[in-house]
Amino acid sequence: MQILKALVVIMGVLIIAGFAFLGVELYKRMSDPARAISSASSGETDRSGERGADRTVDVTLDVPAGARIGEMLAVGNRVLFKVTLPQGPDRLYLMDPRSGAVTATITAGRPAQ
Repeated sequence: MQILKALVVIMGVLIIAGFAFLGVELYKRMSDPARAISSASSGETDRSGERGADRTVDVTLDVPAGARIGEMLAVGNRVLFKVTLPQGPDRLYLMDPRSGAVTATITAGRPAQ
């Protein structure tokens, strides 16, 4: 009976320690200044200095007339989409949806010689 009581007490202490550890980690991640700086620098701000989640960003892509946007795929916090050109190879665009900036353009096909 003594062993059972000791096991119950030890498991109770372990459960409390586990919840305390989770609470401390959650607090550290929420109040981490490096994380706050990186998320603030990646987002756009309006004139008042606040991030506008419902603000619309107009983006113009450099594609010729007749090009069609095909498949779209979310990759992490970016959007990858395929543009089919009327006369030429397809292109892939990697865009940040928060700022509307195109971070990479990939042209499929053979390289120019």
